[in-house]
Amino acid sequence: MQGKRIIMPAKRSVTLEDFELDETLAPNQILLKTHYSLISPGTEGAGYTGLESGTRFPHGSGYTAIGEVLKAGENVTKCAVGDFAFCYSPHTSIAKTEAVLLAFKPPLDIDEKLVPFVRMATVAMTSVRVASAEFGDTVAIIGLGLVGNSASQLFSLAGMKVIGIERVPKRLEIARRCGIQHLINPDEEDVHARVSALTNGEKAEVTVEAIGAPRLVETAYQLTRTKGEVILLGSPRGEFITNATTILNYSHSIGLGAITLRSAHEWLYPTMHTGESKHSLERNSRLVYELISEGKFKVEELLTHVINPEDAQSAYDGLTDRKDEYLGVIMDWTQV
Repeated sequence: MQGKRIIMPAKRSVTLEDFELDETLAPNQILLKTHYSLISPGTEGAGYTGLESGTRFPHGSGYTAIGEVLKAGENVTKCAVGDFAFCYSPHTSIAKTEAVLLAFKPPLDIDEKLVPFVRMATVAMTSVRVASAEFGDTVAIIGLGLVGNSASQLFSLAGMKVIGIERVPKRLEIARRCGIQHLINPDEEDVHARVSALTNGEKAEVTVEAIGAPRLVETAYQLTRTKGEVILLGSPRGEFITNATTILNYSHSIGLGAITLRSAHEWLYPTMHTGESKHSLERNSRLVYELISEGKFKVEELLTHVINPEDAQSAYDGLTDRKDEYLGVIMDWTQV
């Protein structure tokens, strides 16, 4: 079967190329006709600009999509031909995959274009899972892209007081529409003073670095109260040269806070739910979808563009260079 897929042949270059896919399925695989896929600004942006360490060109891109099941392997029980399936598949018109996170009998409860955003929320959910913050605690979140916004919403739904920190005015406005009340633009006010004022001088119990900018880790420590937590949600990328002793002492020295540093990498949990682990990406996906269906988790506010895959170059350029215009970009494969 012939399909089309997004390829990045070189730094800051995107093409839509034809390819041939063997339709033969393994027993646990499905053949998916993609309807919509979502660009991940952080991970894909790093691959697009070459910021990701070890990036080699050419490479494909994308990891969250929904589409129609065209064929199913003999051992597949979760979905059937004609169902809609949410999968961790790339930007491609046709794909084979084993990991079906959600399966639906059409019609869906929500706009189908919004389903790929579930992945951004499950990435963010790991920060909620690993945090020791409790109802009523304050959580400061640095960065309000798709993952940071999602984390802000999830911590709020869990009963935390959330302080969102972001330099891009459009993302601050989107966060406000998503219900995040306390927002700080570092270009307009002193972050440390505002966080202190919002916490009666105690600072945040938890600070989440949701960008992946190593230079902001020290800032995260400085915003966190004694014996609090700093959580790395964004994958650290790019070179940052500093005195590591200064950073380490925020965790070691009680005088600097004795602050715990935690990982919130999504792969801390298994992909599929087997019962051996309480949490899984499959279970998280189901929970997020329910929150979206109930109107508790805001997604429409995150969608800024729906594009034809042929226009992918302009979308990646926009996400890289025009952050006040671009945030959530869906590729529409239904006419490809």
